Amino acid sequence: MFLCVSVVSCNKGKSVLPTVAVDVAVSPTTHAEDLSSLISDSTGVTKYRVDTKVWDIYSNIEKPYWHFPEGAYLERYDSVFNVEFFIKADTVYYYEKEELWKMIGNVVAQNEKGVKFETSELYMNQKESPSSMNFFYTDKFARIDEGGDRISTGTGLRSNQNMTRYSFYEYGLEATITESTDSIISTDSIKAP
Repeated sequence: MFLCVSVVSCNKGKSVLPTVAVDVAVSPTTHAEDLSSLISDSTGVTKYRVDTKVWDIYSNIEKPYWHFPEGAYLERYDSVFNVEFFIKADTVYYYEKEELWKMIGNVVAQNEKGVKFETSELYMNQKESPSSMNFFYTDKFARIDEGGDRISTGTGLRSNQNMTRYSFYEYGLEATITESTDSIISTDSIKAP
């Protein structure tokens, strides 16, 4: 109490509050928790739904971005709101100017046909044409489970927007799983042209 009175009396009745410098580059302009949100394209048509525990938006910097530090689940819709694909990852970034999503850690994606993609890092470039083989890409190891008896692995995956056409730069293993023998028959590792 004495210190308080002393501070006030030394400043002629004005209280002194400490100032704290805040670096906007490391502080989000928007912070949300436990959120489910719909995202529209530039024409106002709803294209995505995002579910996340934490969503930080950094808008007051040269290269604005969104950060989902505790992961996110993302769905993309067609024109009648059927799910074209979903992706989930441990950490997600979205770079606004580049229209580029970066998903890191335990990335799992699945298209509407049930084909499942797994990798440690995946990019989604919304500026690419939907048919472009660079709409989704990674230079990391990836695994594709087409269901039934076909599993493919490789490095350097590229895919179109609907994840219906895809290729590897370096092809790894193609496996046939037979239920009758519970064995795996595989081909040797080959390099794609």
